[in-house]
Amino acid sequence: MSATKNGTGGVPATAPTTIKTWEAGNGEVEQQEWPLGVPSDLSAEYAALKAAAIAGDGTQSLEYRAGQGRASLVKRIVRKADTTTDGYSEDVTVVEELYAVDVLKDISEAPYFATDLSASHPLYSKQNGKGEPVTAEQLVWVRDCVENRLTTDRITSEAKRLGLTGNSEWEDWTTLMKELRYHLSHGVETFFETGFVLRRSLYGVRTSAIKASFASINTVVAAPTFKSQMDQLLGTLPTGEWLYKPPQAEHLGRGRWRVTQEWQWSESWSIMYGGTWNGTT
Repeated sequence: MSATKNGTGGVPATAPTTIKTWEAGNGEVEQQEWPLGVPSDLSAEYAALKAAAIAGDGTQSLEYRAGQGRASLVKRIVRKADTTTDGYSEDVTVVEELYAVDVLKDISEAPYFATDLSASHPLYSKQNGKGEPVTAEQLVWVRDCVENRLTTDRITSEAKRLGLTGNSEWEDWTTLMKELRYHLSHGVETFFETGFVLRRSLYGVRTSAIKASFASINTVVAAPTFKSQMDQLLGTLPTGEWLYKPPQAEHLGRGRWRVTQEWQWSESWSIMYGGTWNGTT
């Protein structure tokens, strides 16, 4: 059976057949079909649709078939994501992931040595009564004693020789100072801190409204909020400071793109990133 022209109207602008499919995580795809037509007409329509697709009209794929005097044309379009979120067009799929990573830091930054243990503390309840946090001056003196391999007797004599006051003589060292010295003397100079990375991947086509911003990259920003169903899995993000990293764009083929945004968490970032970690507070 061969196809015939439908009057002089040529290929109808609206596809005679429309099929919609939905997949979890991929959203909705609309498939438009011109099932039977004159090969020359559908070939010309294919060329026109291809030009529009290259220009970025949201077309995912085109399929043209011809044989035995008839032809068919199929156009697939990503129509709608799983969820519509503020700031993005409806053809954008949002996937968010939260990772926990180990970060090595200098042992002097460990929360334990910065905690007031002179009173009851819920996190270090078994260590209550050990005293106040290690100050910057105490830290410098402890490091100096370790680097110069001073014994406890020499710590006292050296403190007197230098005219140091406060907790400089060994007899006046706090428990936390002694514990810090013990760690450093045994080569324990770092500790593991858990950092978090929130990664948001936005899937769409070239004309999708994403517009990821490069403003404030590598700077502490307001805590991000979930744009997906992640808020059904996790109650709240950790309390702390979030560093915004530069967004990235990747071509996935078949007209699809992925834009990735990332925020890195720390209890406090350095003041040079816009954080609160500095020597004045």
